[in-house]
Amino acid sequence: MTVTDTPPLPAHDEPFRPERSPFLWLLEREILRFLTIWRYSVVGPVLSTVLFVVVFGSALGRHVDTIDGIGYGRFIVPGLFTQAIVNVGFFNGTTSLFEARRDQYINDVFASPLRWWEINAALVGGGVARGVVVGAGVLAVALPLTHSGAPARPLVLLSGTLGVLLVAAQVGVIAGGHAKSLDHVYSMESIILLPLGFLGGVFYSVHQLPPLWAALSHLDPVFWLVQVERIGFLGHGDVDASLALGVVWGLAAVLTAWSAAMFATGRLKP
Repeated sequence: MTVTDTPPLPAHDEPFRPERSPFLWLLEREILRFLTIWRYSVVGPVLSTVLFVVVFGSALGRHVDTIDGIGYGRFIVPGLFTQAIVNVGFFNGTTSLFEARRDQYINDVFASPLRWWEINAALVGGGVARGVVVGAGVLAVALPLTHSGAPARPLVLLSGTLGVLLVAAQVGVIAGGHAKSLDHVYSMESIILLPLGFLGGVFYSVHQLPPLWAALSHLDPVFWLVQVERIGFLGHGDVDASLALGVVWGLAAVLTAWSAAMFATGRLKP
């Protein structure tokens, strides 16, 4: 048989179908990205948060009166839980997207069959997954240390935590889309994120503040994130549960729209 007599290859009638959707591949990459360095990305945030519980809850709690009839250690757990989720959500999205832009890896992702909203959703999903892992680790240690029982309002806690996870992840993605350097990333964390966290009522009730500062605290978005978690865990906070949930999910909607517009319009530049 000559070369010209070689039979043709069989035709494939069905189009190529990947074993897994491109979205799931990217989401898996974002999750494996922080799991491969779990000592720093998971254990580190959990350990630092637990140290706050030990120092402030156990040591200082002996010298601080109860707040609304709740021991100080139990009182600060919801706020520290919120702070841990916000911190890891911010850093996960910021570092992932900034590094992709800096190394121009993001160009390969946009050239793939992935739609812009799938890329956005995968990056946010990675931040949410990291928040879930770190938050679960914090509660696994902090709740027994403070002798906390079951959540007082589990439905509020579940709905509020989902909103907090989404807010934290979207903030990280938005920051990663605008960061110009690693110094810029760290400056956003130290100049914006940390002050908002400490002024958000993590370690105190705003009812203990003078009227002016109590009113200003309501302008801090972290205050509402802390409140919705505190209401879910303890049953009450400084504001009404429905108002806290409304503000948290309102923040989530605004940040999601901002993040989506950033991807849809192609504003991500190296």
